[in-house]
Amino acid sequence: MRTTINIDDQLIKETETIYKAESRSKAIESALRDALRMKKMEKLKSLIGKVEFDEEAMRKLRESDR
Repeated sequence: MRTTINIDDQLIKETETIYKAESRSKAIESALRDALRMKKMEKLKSLIGKVEFDEEAMRKLRESDR
């Protein structure tokens, strides 16, 4: 999808350097994917101690699916 947005030039250059992508678009896409992954991980981490998790039950479920 083609989108026009205003992003600081220095931020773009730094992103291109870090991701070493073949194009500016791919560098930005990689950075966005990483940002989303990090936010999702933060949400999961915030659930530590709030959600009961039975590891043994999960193991049994996985084995029964085979």
